Amino acid sequence: MDLIVAFRGEDDRPVEDLQLMIVGPAQRWSDVTVMRGDRFFGVRFRPGRGGACLGVEAALLRDAGIVGREVHNVLGSDAEALRSATTPAELAVALRGVARCRAASADELPPPVKRAIELVGAGGGRLSLGEVAAAVDIPQRSLRRHLSQALGLTFKAYSSVLRFQRTMRLLTRDSHPLSLAEAALEGGYSDQAHMTREFRRHGGFTPGARPPLVLIGMAFD
Repeated sequence: MDLIVAFRGEDDRPVEDLQLMIVGPAQRWSDVTVMRGDRFFGVRFRPGRGGACLGVEAALLRDAGIVGREVHNVLGSDAEALRSATTPAELAVALRGVARCRAASADELPPPVKRAIELVGAGGGRLSLGEVAAAVDIPQRSLRRHLSQALGLTFKAYSSVLRFQRTMRLLTRDSHPLSLAEAALEGGYSDQAHMTREFRRHGGFTPGARPPLVLIGMAFD
């Protein structure tokens, strides 16, 4: 889940047309219209933490987001702190401050659920629900429910997104990039056709015709 500030204005000029957005967990690609001069600052919260930090249920924003007044209703005085910034530099500082305060005051996930999310992430979406449940000693049905509530995505959808992101990195890394067949195997797909279907779903392109993207593995917690 992301907290994003869209605005216009150069570094040495006042911020104009500021708009606040909270974007939920996504399992499908979507087009975003960007005009010349548009700028964006954003914070991405760790999987499972966005809902607690931002004060909104992750599942309610699945493949969606809120903007404008709705964000103000969720963030309250934090929204005013962001809107009071007059320059891009001040806005960046304010955004980091809001994110840190919200992360520090949000309720923590139960340790087994947090560990389960970490395991799924470390495995790049290749672990089964049964393997994760056994590792954290939680019944599969309970773990499925906890993960869906925290992540805003089902276990299957979240694993699929992670496989896509990890495989994109394997295909675009500078040292020893993999062939498509090797990437499908290493990525955890049943075959190359399975990989192609998931790439179309999550990225809107095929593995062989992917755009020049760089995926950065950073998060705020």
